[in-house]
Amino acid sequence: MLDCYRPPGNQTLLTWTTSRATGVVFLLLAALLGLPGNAFVVWSLAGWRPARGRPLAATLVLHLALADGTVLLLTPLFVAFLVKQAWPLGQAGCKAVYYVCALSMYASVLLTSLLSLQRCLAVTHPFLVPRLRSTALAHRLLLAIWLAALLLAIPAAVYRHLWEDHVCQLCHPSWAHAAVHLSLETLTAFVLPFGLVLGCYSVMLTWLRGARWGSRRNSTRVGRLVSAIVLAFGLLWAPYHAVNIVQVVAALAPPEGALAKLGGAGQAARAGTTALAFFSSSVNPVLYLFTAGDLLPRAGPRFLTRLFEGSGEARGGGRSREGTMELRTNPRLKVVGQSGGDGDPGGGAVKDSQEWDP
Repeated sequence: MLDCYRPPGNQTLLTWTTSRATGVVFLLLAALLGLPGNAFVVWSLAGWRPARGRPLAATLVLHLALADGTVLLLTPLFVAFLVKQAWPLGQAGCKAVYYVCALSMYASVLLTSLLSLQRCLAVTHPFLVPRLRSTALAHRLLLAIWLAALLLAIPAAVYRHLWEDHVCQLCHPSWAHAAVHLSLETLTAFVLPFGLVLGCYSVMLTWLRGARWGSRRNSTRVGRLVSAIVLAFGLLWAPYHAVNIVQVVAALAPPEGALAKLGGAGQAARAGTTALAFFSSSVNPVLYLFTAGDLLPRAGPRFLTRLFEGSGEARGGGRSREGTMELRTNPRLKVVGQSGGDGDPGGGAVKDSQEWDP
C-alpha cells in the first residue's frame, strides 16, 4: 500500500453514514431518471439523417447523451460500494472505473460548453449557421473534445488507490500533489466551463432582448430555459468542487491548525457530493422536455428531431436569413409563423426558429 497524504482525522469517504446514505439515494435516482432519458436521446438522434445534414447542436447533444449514459451505467457498482463499504473490483478496477467517470465528466463539461457557444453563435451571428452544419467541422470538434477529456482524466486514475484494501479513493503522495491536482480539476472542470456557459447565455439573452425578437411568451420561455441550464450546471457540480476547494485549503494550511482538519471532513463528505454530481448526467433529457413545450404533443416521441428541425441551424435557408435581415432593419416587426406546407412542426416557421433554437 502506498504512503498517502492524510489530513488530520484519518477519515475516508465511507466514514460518514449520512454521506453514504445520501450518496446511495442520489445514485439510484440519477440512474432511474438518467438511463432511460439518455437512451431515448440516443435512440432519437443516432439514426436521424436529415437531408441538409445533422445540425452541430444535435451531434453535440447525441455525444453528451452517450457520455452521460456511460457513467450512469456504473451506478450499481458505486451503490454496492457504499452499501457494503468495500470496493469489489480491486486496485486495477478502482483506477479504471474512476478514470471512466472522470472521462465522462470532462467530456460532458466540454460538450456542454461547446453547445452553449454554438447556441450563442447561432443566435447572435445567424449567417455563420450554414458553416456550423459542416460534417468535417463536427468531426474535428468532437475529436478535440474526446482527446482533451482523455488527457484531463489521467490524474483521476494516477491518484486513485485502495486504502486499507477496501476503500477506493484519492491517494496523493504529498500535500502539494493534493493541492495541485484538486485545484486544476476544479479550474478545468468547473470554473472555466461554468464561466463560458454563463457568459454565452448572458450574451444571448442580451442580444435577444435588444432585438425585441418574438413575443413576450417566447422571451419568458427562453429565459426560463437559460435559467434552468445554468442553475442545473452550477448547483449540481458546486458541492463537489466545494469539497475540492476545502481539501486544497486544508492541504495548504499548517498541519496543527484548525483548517487542516477540514481536509478529513471534505473527504468524508465526498461520497454524497460525488453522487449529487451524477445528476448532471441525468437532468439534460428533462431540460429537453422543458424546451419542447407544446411541441411535444404535436410531434410525439420524435419531438427531439423536430426541435432541431425547427431551429434556424437545421434549415439555414434563405427564408430564415431573409427574416433575420428584415427583423434587423425593422426591430419593431413581429415575426409570424409561416406554413411549412406539410404540417411539420418544424417545417419552416421563423417564429419557431427563435422559440426552439436557444
